[in-house]
Amino acid sequence: MKKSFSILSLLLIGLFFTGCLEQKAVPQEGIFVVWKSPGMKYADQGFLYKEKKRLRLEIYANGQAALRLTVTPTQVCTGALCLNAKEFNRRYLSAEYPEQMLWEILQGKEIFGGEGSTKRAEGFTQHIEKKGHYAIDYSVLNGSIVFRDKINAISIKIQKAGS
Repeated sequence: MKKSFSILSLLLIGLFFTGCLEQKAVPQEGIFVVWKSPGMKYADQGFLYKEKKRLRLEIYANGQAALRLTVTPTQVCTGALCLNAKEFNRRYLSAEYPEQMLWEILQGKEIFGGEGSTKRAEGFTQHIEKKGHYAIDYSVLNGSIVFRDKINAISIKIQKAGS
């Protein structure tokens, strides 16, 4: 009995001290997000957490998380619901988009393999069109990301806090 009490005490002390260890910080950016698509509409402050193999986008309204997306090149999760990226595109963006497009937009990278890209000193712009399917104007300039598709009525704007 005394031996099991000693082991339990050691475990509890160990748990207490491991709780005090410094947690690895996840890089985050304070952002303002506007997301308008037929299936989603948000406009508020939030955070973009950049980890090695995933991104987390959190948008807040009245101090509460209104939207939480966890994004990898092949999957998008909203809370407990995870969809492969193609299905997420089909439901909330456009089935015509490449699978990894949201991943690339959130990172401010070129989409569609750089098609229609014009480099600028402060970033780049892209104009991509497929008649009847999409008409995209996309820019990443001075840290601000603006994605618009006129045909599919989609607009995603991400501006770093303080920009």
